[in-house]
Amino acid sequence: MARPTFLEAIILHICRYYGTAFCILGRALALLILKVVDFICSNLCCKVVNSPEAHAKKVDHVKKQILDWNKNGRTKLCTARPGWKSMSLRIPAYKKTMTGIDLSSLDEVVKIDENSMTLTVEPLVKMGPLTKILDAKGWTIPVVPELDFLTVGGLICGAGVETSSHKYGLFHNTCISYEVVLASGEVVNASKDENSDLFYAIPGSYGTLGFLTAATIRIFKAEKYVKLSYIRVNSLDEATERITEESLKSPGHDFVEGIMYSLDKGVIMVGSLTSKPEPGKINSVTRWYKKSFYKHVESFLSLSQLAPKVEYIPLRDYYHRHTYCLFWLCPHYTPYIDSALFRYLFGWTGPGDNYTYKIMPPYFRRLFELNLVVQDLIVPIGKTKKALQYFHDTVEVYPVWLCPAKGFNEPGFFKFEGNPMYMDIGIYGQSGKPDEYETDKSNKALEQFCLQNKCAKGMYADTWLNRDEFYQMFDPTLYNKVRTELNCLDGFPDVYEKIAGRT
Repeated sequence: MARPTFLEAIILHICRYYGTAFCILGRALALLILKVVDFICSNLCCKVVNSPEAHAKKVDHVKKQILDWNKNGRTKLCTARPGWKSMSLRIPAYKKTMTGIDLSSLDEVVKIDENSMTLTVEPLVKMGPLTKILDAKGWTIPVVPELDFLTVGGLICGAGVETSSHKYGLFHNTCISYEVVLASGEVVNASKDENSDLFYAIPGSYGTLGFLTAATIRIFKAEKYVKLSYIRVNSLDEATERITEESLKSPGHDFVEGIMYSLDKGVIMVGSLTSKPEPGKINSVTRWYKKSFYKHVESFLSLSQLAPKVEYIPLRDYYHRHTYCLFWLCPHYTPYIDSALFRYLFGWTGPGDNYTYKIMPPYFRRLFELNLVVQDLIVPIGKTKKALQYFHDTVEVYPVWLCPAKGFNEPGFFKFEGNPMYMDIGIYGQSGKPDEYETDKSNKALEQFCLQNKCAKGMYADTWLNRDEFYQMFDPTLYNKVRTELNCLDGFPDVYEKIAGRT
C-alpha cells in the first residue's frame, strides 16, 4: 500500500497548490524574458547552418575530447549533458562516475536538401524548434513525437513513437544515415550500405557505441492541416477492434491514436493531411487559453450522435498537442493547470518539459510519485485487449494512450519479428488502486506480463528487470557484436547499466 502519512499529505498539498504557483510565476518571468530575446535574436535560435565547415568544427571538438580521454586513461564515457534534462523522471546516477563529453553545441539543423528530400540535423535539436523550421519551409518529417523537448539524438538512441508510426515505424526507421564519433576518436558514417552493423545497432543503444553527431532523415512536403475525426467507443472490444482496423487499413490514415478514459470508454482518432479545411471547423488546439488536448478529446465522450466529429487542426498544433500537460501528467503536480482562469493568465507558461520537476529535492519528488505509474508498454497489436485488461486489473491508471506502430523485421535491439503491427500503450498517472498498489511489486507485474507476451517497454521509464530479463526483452546480439568490434567494452557502459543507473 502506498499512501502518504497525514504530515506528508499536508506537505504535498502545499507543494501542489502553493509551491507550484511560485514556480509558475518564476517561469512566467523567465519565459517572458526569453520570448523578448527570441524575438530580437530569432535567427540565432536553432538556425539552419547550411555550412559543413561549421558542423565539422563542432565534430572536431568532440573528437579532441575523446582523443584526450584516450591519452589520459580510459574511464567510461557518457555525455556531459545534465541528467535533469533527460526524458526519464529519474536523474542518471552513472554520470557522477564517468567522463562527460561536451556535445552542447550540436543543436542546429545542418542542411535541408530539397532535391534529395532529406534533412541533416544535429542530435540536440528538439522537436519543437525543428517543426517550426520545417513548417516555415513547407516540409515535415514522417514521425514527430509529440513533446517539444524531445531531441533527435534521444529519439534515435532510445526510441520515438508517434501517431504516424503505424505507417513509418519508430523515429529511427525514418533515418537514412548517422554520423558517429567512436571511442577511438574516429568519425564514421553509418547507413544500410556503409558500416551497416553500426547503423542497425545505434537505435536503442543509448549512446553506448559512440557519440551521435548528426543524422540524415527523410522529409516530405507538408500540408497545412490535419483533418482529425473523433470516434467514440463504448466497450473494450469496440475500442481494440476499431483501433486495430484503422491501423491496418490500406491505403490508411496518416495518423491513428486512441485515448481510453476507462476500461470501456474512449475516443479513437484518425487523421489525414490536407490543405483544404472546411469553413468553421479549424481548431488551433495548442493556443494557450484552450483546454489541454486530452480534456478536449474527453468532451467527445458525451456526444449523442454516432457519426465521428471532424476538425481541422493546424499541422504544428497537431504535432505538439500533448506538450502543454505532458499528455496528462501535469495536473498531478499542478491541479489547477486546466482551469480556465489559469489558462488565460498563465497558459503560455505551460510546462512543456519535465526539467523543473527533476530539480526538486528527492523527498518532495517521492511524495509526488506515491502511486504514480509512468510506463510505455509495446505489445503485439493482437494482444491489445488482453494487455489493457491486465493493466486495468493491476494498476488501473487512466487515461491510457494508444498508439499503433509498424514493426520492421531488421537487425537491431528491438524484437519485431513475426508481428507487423504493435500497440504502444502509454500508462501515465496515479494508480486507481492505492490500497493495492506497491511500486516495486506492481511495476514488476507489468514487466513480467511483457516478458510472457513478447512485449517490450519504453527504456526511458523506470525498470525492475534484472540484467538477464532485460536482455530477454530486447535482442543484444548485434549490439554486443558491435560493442566488441569497436572496443566499447571499457569505453562505455552497456545499455542496462544506463537504464538501471538512475536515482
